[in-house]
Amino acid sequence: MEDRALTITEHLGELRKRIIYILICVLLLSAVAYSFIDEILKFVTDAGRIEELVFINPTEAFFVIVKLSILAGVLASMPFILFHVWKYIGVGLKKHERKYLIYFGPLSYVLFIIGAAFAFRSVLPLGIRFLLSFSKENISPMITLNAYVSFLTKMVMAFGLMFELPLVILFLSKIGLVTPETLKKGRRYAIVGIFIIAALLTPPDVVSQIMLAVPILLLYEIGIWICISVTKKRNRKLELQEAVHEV
Repeated sequence: MEDRALTITEHLGELRKRIIYILICVLLLSAVAYSFIDEILKFVTDAGRIEELVFINPTEAFFVIVKLSILAGVLASMPFILFHVWKYIGVGLKKHERKYLIYFGPLSYVLFIIGAAFAFRSVLPLGIRFLLSFSKENISPMITLNAYVSFLTKMVMAFGLMFELPLVILFLSKIGLVTPETLKKGRRYAIVGIFIIAALLTPPDVVSQIMLAVPILLLYEIGIWICISVTKKRNRKLELQEAVHEV
C-alpha cells in the first residue's frame, strides 16, 4: 500500500467496498442464526431471567425474530467487521503506522466481547430486575418480545462498543494525536460526555446508565495510563535517536 493521499472519491470507493463486504457477511450469518432462532431465543430470555414474553400485534413476533437473527449475525460477524474497519483506517495511515493494525484488530474483538459479555451476564439481568421491582399489587409486568429484544440489543452493543475506548486511546497515542496532558485536561469534559453517551445508549433508567458510565470512566483512566506509557516510550526513542545523531 503506497504512502499517498487518497482523493475523496477514492476514500468513498474504499468505504463503499468495505460496507458491501460487511453487509454480505452479516446477511449470511444472520440467515444461519435464523435457523437456530429457537435456541437463541431461549438463551437470551434465560439470561434476563424472563419466564414469559408476549407480543401484542400479529407481525411483532416475526419482525423481532428477524431483528434478533440480525443481532446474532452482527455479533458473529464482529471479527470480520472490525477487520474491515481497521483496514479502512489503515488506508489513511503512514506505512510505519500500519504495523499497529496487526495487534489492534484481534484486541478490538476481545474488548468488544468482554463488554458485550459483561452487559449480557451482569447488566441485563440486574437492569431487568431493577425495572421490574416497580411492579405493585395492582400493576403487574407484561414484557413484550419487542421491548425485551430492543433492551438487549441496546445493552450488548453499547457495552461492546464503549469497551473499545482504551484501544482507541492507545491507537491515537501511538500515532501521536493525543497526549497524557490532553486527556487529563479533558477529564471533566469526558466525565460529562460519558454520562450523556451512557444515557443515550442505555434504556431510560439510572441503574443501566451508571453501570455503563462507571466502567467507561475506569477505562478512560486506564487509557490515560496507557497514553503515559506510550508517550514515555516514544520520548525515550526520540532521545536515543538524537543521541546517536550527535555522535
